[in-house]
Formats: sequence, C-alpha cells, structure tokens
Amino acid sequence: MNSTIEHNTQWDWPLQPGDGVVTVFDDDYHFEVGLEAHCFTPKEIEVKAIGEVLEIHLEHKAREDQLGNVSRSITRCYKLPKNVDMKSIKSNLDNQGVLHIRGKKTH
Repeated sequence: MNSTIEHNTQWDWPLQPGDGVVTVFDDDYHFEVGLEAHCFTPKEIEVKAIGEVLEIHLEHKAREDQLGNVSRSITRCYKLPKNVDMKSIKSNLDNQGVLHIRGKKTH
C-alpha cells in the first residue's frame, strides 16, 4: 500500500499533521528550532551538537495507556549554519511542551 505524505515547512515532526510542529528560525543573530515534545519529559530528551549537526533525540520506553502499551523514539538532525557559536547552544522545554533550541551567531 502506498500513501503520499505532503511535506510542509511548518511541520515535519513526526510527519503527520496534528502530531507535532517544527519551526526553524535563522536570521543574522541567531538560529532556533522549536518543536512539540509534549509526550516527553526533560529526562527523555537529548540535544547534541556534533560537528555542524544538531541532533535531537526523544525517547520513552513502553508505557501503558488505555489501549495497551506505547513507546516513542524520534531523532531529528539539522545542519547548523556555519556562524553559530557552538558554545551558545541552549535548550529548554516550555510549559506548553515545546522544546526550544537556540544558538547565537558570531559576526
């Protein structure tokens, strides 16, 4: 069975409308990624800068819900702009479950 997935730059996480939103901002002063992570706790989120790549990994082991067991694992990578100060990259999970990752740019 084949199905078509439309790719929209406003969301691609995890490739189903309504399941997650990704926003990417890239201006002269900073680079920022924001993505819905409301199904994950801070302990289940890992953000790493590996060379020129920002790797975001979210995972939680099997949990029981009303229908049975569910587990989730998502990895997303972004190529960082060359002038992002790697030491300035910070991440936080806000009260609405949106993970923000920001880095300042050097001039």
